[in-house]
Amino acid sequence: MTHGRGLGAARWWTPELWRRHPERTLAVAVGVLAVAGLVVRLVELAERPLHHDESLDAWFSWRFLEGTFEGYDPVYHGPLRFYLTAGFFWVFGESPTTARMVAVLAGVGLIILPWFLRRSLGPVATLTAAAVLAFSPISLYMTRLGREDSLTAFLILAMMVVIVRFLDRPRLLLPALFGFLLAAGFAVKESTFIAVFIFGGFFLALLIEQAVHQRAPTGETERGAGPPGWSWMLPLGLLPMGIAFGVSAYYDVEVFLTLGIYGVLMLEVLLLLADPRTIWELPVVRMARRVPAWGWILAAAVFLFFFALWFTEFFTRPGSFLDGFTEGITYWRGEQDTNRGGEPWHYYLYTIPAYEYLVCILAAIGTVRVFLRPTLLGKFMVWSAVASWLSYSWASERFPWLALHILVPMAFLAGYGVEVLWRARRNVAMVPVWVVMAGLVATTLFVSWRANYVNQRDPRELLTQVHTTDDYVGTVERIEALNRYSVSVGEGPVTVAVDTAMSVPNLWYLRDYPGLTWANRDTAPQVTADFVLHLPESDFASAAPQLADYQTTRLPLRDWWAPQLDSYHTGWFSGWAQWMRNQEVWNPSTLGSTDFDLSISPRAQTLERQLPPPD
Repeated sequence: MTHGRGLGAARWWTPELWRRHPERTLAVAVGVLAVAGLVVRLVELAERPLHHDESLDAWFSWRFLEGTFEGYDPVYHGPLRFYLTAGFFWVFGESPTTARMVAVLAGVGLIILPWFLRRSLGPVATLTAAAVLAFSPISLYMTRLGREDSLTAFLILAMMVVIVRFLDRPRLLLPALFGFLLAAGFAVKESTFIAVFIFGGFFLALLIEQAVHQRAPTGETERGAGPPGWSWMLPLGLLPMGIAFGVSAYYDVEVFLTLGIYGVLMLEVLLLLADPRTIWELPVVRMARRVPAWGWILAAAVFLFFFALWFTEFFTRPGSFLDGFTEGITYWRGEQDTNRGGEPWHYYLYTIPAYEYLVCILAAIGTVRVFLRPTLLGKFMVWSAVASWLSYSWASERFPWLALHILVPMAFLAGYGVEVLWRARRNVAMVPVWVVMAGLVATTLFVSWRANYVNQRDPRELLTQVHTTDDYVGTVERIEALNRYSVSVGEGPVTVAVDTAMSVPNLWYLRDYPGLTWANRDTAPQVTADFVLHLPESDFASAAPQLADYQTTRLPLRDWWAPQLDSYHTGWFSGWAQWMRNQEVWNPSTLGSTDFDLSISPRAQTLERQLPPPD
């Protein structure tokens, strides 16, 4: 009996279970990571005030639900996330939590997607990639943020999964699925243009690699003497890309001209290596030809249908169909001259390692592994990671949420890195390596916890930008509490006037406040509201002499740390070490805020003195 029970227990012991049912066990493990990822994203999700962009996204979603949405505007990116968030508002009500649920679920989707590449990745790399996307500081933070980048990253990775699955085994409906994902990507954010550029560059580089193999004598290729494809792909693709971006930035070359020159050069290299007639017989092209013409027509139809569906607001604004093709890329092009945020080109070179040092180390090991034992997926991830880093460093808008798009392919390379270490686990010399890795895992989890829960809106965190302060939210709660009291004692509602220059985040937080009016410098003399919120720089107070009888307090609206105003390099090395240990900045003078003035009428002051203390 004891022996039988031992055999039964052995079947449930993880190594034995993994050996008997590897796919099922891997599915359970990824599922556990996904559930854990959902939980850590939901914890304290509503604690952080909605920051500038989050409040706008939530407001546009609310307007769509209310029927007052005015259609696609490229300034605020694609409309799809507004429809999705409005759905959560409709079912669960309007709150910071529901405003962030699309980002949360997209983040959970990122954790699950490595499962669909398990046969190319292997179990160790699959679990590692899923774990990085579940718990790493940047991934966790940006998928708890109600912006569009979490959903965009999910859609781009889903497109990569479809590409890899198609190149492995072309299936009839995969192009149509790609068309759907591509339309969704464009309907969420212009980062999809960068993804298409990266995919196109990889496709050309892959054709070049195959052309090189095609030209190599059969015997040399079999003996390994022919030129290895991967060694051609890197210098003929990624290095010119980096040079083109560098020259473009230095000489201020037109954006589209830079991209066009790069594409033409890649095509010329391909045509030098392969006759146009032989290109038709390259393996990638042959795979595409295995899908009949009507399959590609279906893919185009799916793309156009959903693109039109979302950009025209479900076919109610037909004029917005062409805007989806033209306005987004035009707006993105214009923003390249603006350089919003003012971050330097090397912004991601310190922002990502400051949080993802473990992922960077493992990804470097994984990249070496790909060079030594190249696979299609491995090469695609190296290409995507390097090309994303180059592209987002070259593009003038550099913000912490864009780091997520660089991190995603790095997560898969980190998976390959862990696989290398796992294969050498029985080597005694690896014991110190595993000890160091365990320490790095522990500190990374600590950094993730600190950034996402302890300091989730602390401006000293590099991941935090344009976050609304607790002082502002406290002001809104103060107004609402006084309004309830005033109405309950028969004094009538408390009125609020907001400076139009301070529309964000008031559009969201005061969206349905009954006693709200908007005012500017021209209408300021007529303002008689109980609470007046205005920006100091708009000179609102000087145009409203009646505010002299009000009690005015200056409060922070959004706070920030702008070390670039001094120098990021001033902190080397002691400053950065101190910041990583306890978030103490080496240049406190660069901590600041965008402030607002809160003016309270004599009537409101009297009511507040009568207000009973909270329970």
